[in-house]
Amino acid sequence: MSSYAVAQESAPASVIKSTDVTVETKNDEATKPQQNVTPEEASKNLPEATMATKVEDAKPKREYPYFSLVSYGYFIFNQGETFKTNTPTDPNYNKPYVKRSIDLAAIAFEGSYIMSNSSLIEFEVELEHGGTGTAMEFDPFEEFGEFETEVEKGGEVVLPEFVYIKNFKSTDTLLKVGKFPLFISLGTTLEKPRRYPTVLASGVEAYMIPPEWNETGVQVEQKFWDFTGRVGLVSGLNSEFFRSYSWIGGGYQRQFETINADDLATVASIEYGSIKKGTGLALAYYTGNTTDNRWKKDKLTVDSNIELWSLLLNYKLGRFGFQGEAMTGTLENSEAIVKANATLGGLAKPKSFVALGSKAVLQSLLVSYDFSDEFVAYVQAEHVDTFADTEGTVQKLPRYDIAKKSLGFMWAFDKGAFMKAQYTRQKTQLDDLPETYQASLALGFDIAKFN
Repeated sequence: MSSYAVAQESAPASVIKSTDVTVETKNDEATKPQQNVTPEEASKNLPEATMATKVEDAKPKREYPYFSLVSYGYFIFNQGETFKTNTPTDPNYNKPYVKRSIDLAAIAFEGSYIMSNSSLIEFEVELEHGGTGTAMEFDPFEEFGEFETEVEKGGEVVLPEFVYIKNFKSTDTLLKVGKFPLFISLGTTLEKPRRYPTVLASGVEAYMIPPEWNETGVQVEQKFWDFTGRVGLVSGLNSEFFRSYSWIGGGYQRQFETINADDLATVASIEYGSIKKGTGLALAYYTGNTTDNRWKKDKLTVDSNIELWSLLLNYKLGRFGFQGEAMTGTLENSEAIVKANATLGGLAKPKSFVALGSKAVLQSLLVSYDFSDEFVAYVQAEHVDTFADTEGTVQKLPRYDIAKKSLGFMWAFDKGAFMKAQYTRQKTQLDDLPETYQASLALGFDIAKFN
């Protein structure tokens, strides 16, 4: 996160427009307008000592309730090497070729209905890849190449966040009820493009867990000194859609209009400082069974519990910034899930992607340097292995043991626009598969007031 972004995230303003309350401050550096701050963040950004008193004394500029809207969006141009086939008898075996693509990645609108100085309803409407629905992917590693169908909920918009938030200021307790991001990884915690200099928040999380992982449930946050503790009960995953290329990621229930809630999951975390603001270190935990969330319940009769542990870091030290995470996960009775999924039919049939590891690991570390408040450069190393361990007859697949090394920069301009450039070298442990490159350029905006 650049100094520009940190200032916007952390500095309490003399006038917080999003909450329409006037707050005095002794910090001269904190007088910059908070253009990228949601009402929830604005409420949290108030100094602790003033949290309970200043807001109570503040004079509202308008009457409650009222509505606030913020927005961000970006598109990505990619050029990289891929393979036509890895069939040894093919004359193009293991010979990479260059492929280019343009992705209208996302445009999001975040609305907040502020009901009082301590409660609000927040929602986010997101247009992904120019619309969502049934998507197809091409996998060059299967014989002669294979087209795979990604089944997601139809329609042109998604609703990743819809949550009621109540701040009990006297006890520094926050209650969330609804659909909200899980505090389990950097990708799901940093969320907004301004909070990370890379093109994507993570280049490897999507191989292991759901990207943009939001679930429906209830969560309580308790702040004490510089620590924040969280515990929540949320909707779980469905193991029918676990796949080799995304481990448990496909189990995120976006395929149907309703979410199966027969098995729920527990999330918990303890955070020092703030990961979002670039001053934090956190330990997070997720556990939940997935068997009863299956539609074909008779195919799997044993538990399929998931456990995830993650250690997260996002910290600024002068002009240097450090972002990193280490995650390990286990999948109970993974061999039984593989056998049950192999007999599924229709669009749910995993075909050659049925194999699953019983253990997955992920590590990443990014070091950045702020040349100015608007320009930050970085280097990054990432690794993921979703077949770190297997059960029974399931064989390890080295193609899912992936290492990436990247460098790039983020340039912020016009107080809301940004450009990001990234060059990545990628290598898998598959025999004879050479290292490939990926070059990406992203252009977008991230502003608080869209209107």
